[in-house]
Amino acid sequence: MKRQELREIVFKALYQLENNKTELTVEEAISYLVEDFKGEQYLYVKNYVNQVIEKSNELDDIFKPHLKNWTLERLLKTDRIILRMATYELEYTDTPEKVVFNEAVEISKTYSDDDHYKFINGVLSSLSK
Repeated sequence: MKRQELREIVFKALYQLENNKTELTVEEAISYLVEDFKGEQYLYVKNYVNQVIEKSNELDDIFKPHLKNWTLERLLKTDRIILRMATYELEYTDTPEKVVFNEAVEISKTYSDDDHYKFINGVLSSLSK
């Protein structure tokens, strides 16, 4: 699988974990999305999901000042998760900024409301300055 596909699994797992009212483990969330998913790619996804969850308050604090007339609570869950993922990658990985922006926008185009990708791109652009 390509990194793009792995990021999409990360997004779906985070969304599932945020929406699930019962106790669902990261491993269970991932296994519901991809059967027989093991090895290096599984570890990448599991670590990514765990890191975003563990650092969610810190990540929110990093991008919150760049929301411009929005509050964290007002954001769609999808947008909040996408911004957390992108902020995590910008702050804690060596993924090029251009790749992070592009991936965040593409996930937003697929899973968020109509023009929210423009909002995501604007927040990330402001954050990177």
